[in-house]
Amino acid sequence: MRRIFSGIALALLLVIALDRTSDNPRSVIWSDAEGYYKYLPGLFILKDFHLLDAGSVWPYFNEKGEFVNKYSCGVAYFQASFFLASYLMHLLTVKPDIDDYYNSAYARAMTVSGVVAGFLGLLLLWKTLRRSFSLSATAWTVLSVFLGTNLFHYTTKEMGISHVYSFFLFSALIYTLPLYLRKPNILQSLILGVILGWIVLIRPTNAIVFLLLLGYDVYSWDAFKERIGFFMSNLRSIVFIGIAAFLMWIPQLLYWKEMTGQWIYYSYTSEQFIYWNQPKIAAVLFDVQNGLFLYSPMVLLMLSGLIPAWKLGRAHAPVISLLFALATYLFASWWAWWFGGAFGHRSYVEYYAILAFPLAYLLNLAFNCKRKIWGLLIRIVLALLIAFSVRLSYLYTTLPGPWDGEGWRWNWDKYLWVLKHLI
Repeated sequence: MRRIFSGIALALLLVIALDRTSDNPRSVIWSDAEGYYKYLPGLFILKDFHLLDAGSVWPYFNEKGEFVNKYSCGVAYFQASFFLASYLMHLLTVKPDIDDYYNSAYARAMTVSGVVAGFLGLLLLWKTLRRSFSLSATAWTVLSVFLGTNLFHYTTKEMGISHVYSFFLFSALIYTLPLYLRKPNILQSLILGVILGWIVLIRPTNAIVFLLLLGYDVYSWDAFKERIGFFMSNLRSIVFIGIAAFLMWIPQLLYWKEMTGQWIYYSYTSEQFIYWNQPKIAAVLFDVQNGLFLYSPMVLLMLSGLIPAWKLGRAHAPVISLLFALATYLFASWWAWWFGGAFGHRSYVEYYAILAFPLAYLLNLAFNCKRKIWGLLIRIVLALLIAFSVRLSYLYTTLPGPWDGEGWRWNWDKYLWVLKHLI
C-alpha cells in the first residue's frame, strides 16, 4: 500500500512539474541551472570542457579566454543518469538533434531529475520523522515542508538549480546520521562521508551542517562531551568519512586543474561575503525581495516549535537553533543577500529538512493535547499557509512584475500588488 501511495505521489509531482515547465522547457537549464548542468554535455557530448561556451551563465574566463564554470559538478552527479537516459533515447530513435544539449528532451530529463530528488528527500524525511513522531504529525509535517514553503517551487518549477538536490542530501544526512551514531562501522562511515562530501561540493557554505555530527540529539554539556568522546574513540571511522568525502571532490579538482592550472580554485572570483561586519539579517528575513518569512511564513511555525523543544530537551533544538543562526548570518553577509531572481530566499530550502524536527514536535504536542481545539486550529493554520505558498508560487511564474531588483525592496506598493493578485 505504501509503495502504491508513493508511486501515485511521484506521478502526481511529475505531472505538475512537467506542466509547469511545458511552456518553456529550456528554463529548467537556464542561468544557474545551466551552470550546474554544463558538466554533462561537456563530458558526454562535446567530450572536451574547453569547448563549452557560457550560454546563459554569467561568464568567467581563464587566461586563454576559455569559459570556466563557476558552479560545481555536484548537481550533475545526480542528473547524470537522467541525462544519459535521454542521450540513449536520442541514439535509439536516431534523432538529428542529439548534440543540441539544450533541446526539450534533455530539459525534460532534468525536470524529472529534480522532481525525483525532491521526492526522495521527502521520502527520507518521512522515514526519519516516523522514528520519533506519530503518523499524523509526520504526515502534516512532510506536507507542510513541501507545500507550505518554497520547496514546492524549487521542486516543480525551478528544479534545475541546486536547492532541491541539497534538500535530498540533507534528508539523507538526518536519516543516516543516527544509524552511524549507533553503529559507526566502515559502511556507515563511507555512506556518511559521501553525503557530507556531496553536500559541501554542491554548496560549500553548507559545510556548517557538519555541526549536526556534534549536536544531533545533544542537549547538555555532559552529552556534548560524550559526543566528543565518541568521535575520539572512533577515529578510524572519521578517516573513512574523510576519504569518502574527498572522493566526491576528485572530479571537481580535476576540472579546476584542467581549466585553470590550479587544484583548488575560487570560481566565484569577485563575488564575496562583503557584509561580514554589517550582515543584512533583517532584509534576509523580512524584505519583500525574497525575504524568508514573507514568502514562506511556514518557517515561523517551524521556528516556534523550538520553544517547547528547548524547554523539554527534544527535537535537536540546540543544534538546529545554531545552524539556523549561522546560515542566516552567512546568507546575510553575501554580496547579493537576496540571491538573485528567486522565489523567496532559496538558500534555506535544504534547511527545511532539519527545521522539520521542531515543526513535527510542535504538531505532536498540539495533536496530543487534551483540548482538541488546538489540534483543529493548527491544522487550519497549516492549510492556510500551504494555500498561500502554492498560490504565491504560481503568481510568481504567471504574472508579470518586477520580482527582482532595487525597485522591489521595501516598497509597500509591491505588498499591495501581491495581495491584490493573491486572493
